[in-house]
Amino acid sequence: MTFKKLFALLTAIPLGLAGCAGIGPNATYYMGTTSFHYPLSYSSYMVKLNGAEIGGGFGKSTNVAPIKVGFQNVTWKDTNTGELHTAKNQLVVSKEQLKGKKYLALHIYPDDTVEITTSNDLPDPTEKGLAWLEKQERAGVKKGGKYIN
Repeated sequence: MTFKKLFALLTAIPLGLAGCAGIGPNATYYMGTTSFHYPLSYSSYMVKLNGAEIGGGFGKSTNVAPIKVGFQNVTWKDTNTGELHTAKNQLVVSKEQLKGKKYLALHIYPDDTVEITTSNDLPDPTEKGLAWLEKQERAGVKKGGKYIN
């Protein structure tokens, strides 16, 4: 084996392992995931983060999903119509948000914006989400009913 081939091999192995360990700009973390859906007008299903289905049930259902650092593509479906929703805001997850955390929760708000929280314990609803629920209930929106801003 020539020196160049040996050098290339010895350089490639550690760099390849670094990618598997979550080092670098495109790191992937495997975490417990769930979602909180705050619109009362419908329930969500097939909630996906970068094409990977995550848990749901207002934080009661979790599963392990790959979470990539960087821009996130968030989609979900409406149980009433089957309509595919896409997050209206741009969501970016940083390595600092994920490092050392066990759970990631996706929060879906009635205006189709989303937010991510991370924690070491099972996630809780956000204050913003609870305020949305209260606003809808005051407006007389029933579970599965139509909500008009």
